[in-house]
Amino acid sequence: MKKKFASLIIILLFLLTNVSVINSIGRQVETPDGVLINRKTIYVDDNNTGGPWNGTLEYPFQYIRDAIENATEGDVVYVFNGVYYENVIVDKTLSIIGENKSSTIIDGTYKEFVIHLIADHVYVHNFTIRNSGGYMHNAGMKLDSENNLITECIFYRTKSGIYVNHTNDNEINNCTFHTNGEGIYLKSSRGSKIRDCFFYHNGLGLHSENSNEIKINGCYAHTNGIAFFFNNSSNIESIRCAAYNNNDNQGGFFLSYCSNINISDCNVYHNGFGIKISNSSTVYISNCNLFWNTHFAININKNLENIMIEQCDFSENLRFGIQAKNSNFRLLNNNIHNSLCGLYSEYSLCYARHNWWGSPFGPALFERESKDRIIMKFGRVTVFPWLLQKVETAGTSWEIDYELFNVEINNSRYVEIELPGPDSDNDHVPDWWEEKWGYDPFSWDDHKNLDPDEDGLNNIEECFTDKWDSNPFHKDVFLEFDWVEAKNPNNASNKPPDNYVDKIKEVFEKQNITLHVDLGNLEGGEEIPYIVHFSYADLRDLYWEYFLHNNLNNPRKRIFHYCLVCDYGAGPGFAFVGWNHLDSFQISAQALQEGQPLFSRGRLIVAGALHELGHTFGLTVDDHGGIDNMIAKPFTMQLWKYLSYKSCLNYMYTYIIINFSDGSHGKGDFDDWNNLDFTFFKNTHFKMPEK
Repeated sequence: MKKKFASLIIILLFLLTNVSVINSIGRQVETPDGVLINRKTIYVDDNNTGGPWNGTLEYPFQYIRDAIENATEGDVVYVFNGVYYENVIVDKTLSIIGENKSSTIIDGTYKEFVIHLIADHVYVHNFTIRNSGGYMHNAGMKLDSENNLITECIFYRTKSGIYVNHTNDNEINNCTFHTNGEGIYLKSSRGSKIRDCFFYHNGLGLHSENSNEIKINGCYAHTNGIAFFFNNSSNIESIRCAAYNNNDNQGGFFLSYCSNINISDCNVYHNGFGIKISNSSTVYISNCNLFWNTHFAININKNLENIMIEQCDFSENLRFGIQAKNSNFRLLNNNIHNSLCGLYSEYSLCYARHNWWGSPFGPALFERESKDRIIMKFGRVTVFPWLLQKVETAGTSWEIDYELFNVEINNSRYVEIELPGPDSDNDHVPDWWEEKWGYDPFSWDDHKNLDPDEDGLNNIEECFTDKWDSNPFHKDVFLEFDWVEAKNPNNASNKPPDNYVDKIKEVFEKQNITLHVDLGNLEGGEEIPYIVHFSYADLRDLYWEYFLHNNLNNPRKRIFHYCLVCDYGAGPGFAFVGWNHLDSFQISAQALQEGQPLFSRGRLIVAGALHELGHTFGLTVDDHGGIDNMIAKPFTMQLWKYLSYKSCLNYMYTYIIINFSDGSHGKGDFDDWNNLDFTFFKNTHFKMPEK
């Protein structure tokens, strides 16, 4: 039946495709010497296991690689539904079309690339592409050629979904990227166009490194570590995109060492940082909605010049509307209201006239519900004259369609953990473990979904960790530390000291939870060669190399939380998404010691780690306003409101109290311990608060 309609599908595809694609895949192709030749269609069907194979409808090739080998320039390779376990090299200008993007699957079996485009002007349409290798520069699809068009494809379980490598003028449309180290990686490339793509549960959604002249339009990104990360890049337009529900400790748009960036008509909802700009210049942000971001709607740090924010609507951000340090920027015709602090400016020059601050009387002097305040520390902020009423034309003209991309992700492992010993009932757990813990080894049990102690580890994972004394009927938490070689004035190690590690173990034991800490004693935990001031993308690569060990099926994923300690990293301390799910965090020990000289280095490392570990248990600002309480200065309402919240998650106490709170300290306190979500690190969600 599927062969009967193949030719009709191809014809309809040609009719419905835009002119630029028709020119590249039309019925005739012009050779270099100007001769027109007729194109042909070559068919592939994995069901044709016995041959013969000649690429016709009657005798299609079994493998895509055979079709490509037998094709000539300009041909169409049509692939029927099926799972194709192969690694495809495209060295000719071809159109490669799948029957259905969800059921025409190319599985790379964890090799370097699933598809590698070497030829220019290749068109790839309607495939699911999965399971690349996990090493740096491995990808679902690598583009080492130009003027390619990729449409209607799904990429998942890859290091990079699409890796555009030192090439120009490639276009990616209507593709979905989930559970990748990054969805799209633009490396030293020019003229890329990305339209109507969806990024979900990736470490980085779209990553641009040393690239320029990029146009991004109509893309959605949520539940990523960072939705759009631009580093050392320039001349980028992001129009009508949505970045929402991304990591509470990372966020939406991150710009580092960039120039000539335009972010317009975008919805930036419920991220840790809505837009973070550092060491950049000539950035224009206009007509954006920035709502419900937990830490900063816009954060500006060490920026040079020409930072303009115009016609935007800042509303109900939990902490700051705009925070700026050591920067020069302009705010014009914005609505800045219903945030704890509308503008925090430190060592900065800010022209902030003609904005609406929630009241015709301008910004407030203290925290108030009705209008935003301004906090200034050195520098200058000019706010008068302000607007007497709200700017009706500020913000976007559209709303996020939360049903537009409906992607179901199987959160279970794709390759089951191999456990030693006979398994008489074939339930993936060996007889010896079932006998040890009271299960019948001859009666099948659903161990994959059994978690009797509700610690987030199923019985298969409990069996794997039995060698480290885990107990399926007593809560176990596993934490791996890796530490970067230290090079600081005191030559102090970044390895967490045993005495402080014992302290946090005791804290958990008092709650009847066993914390297993790997400092090299649980088959992980190691010193990493010296690296300093690395980027968010570098941090993600360190996670893959030293935690996953470049293995997408590493059983430690979904069992261990992970911490990387260094001198200076991408931030002083924060939880991050290295692949999918918030299971990891980074601590910059030397940066913390310079900022908190009264505390020992060991205390700063371990106390900071406990704070970030809390985030991997799902404790975020949405749970309690005292978590990451950033405005804990004297004479502020925030200090007194959460003074009784005696938790390391409260910035007032992070290095003073090495413990979570039990909620027993009166008004403003919160019961951290009874709100720990032990599955959050393997089933992460950042839900927008209900209005």
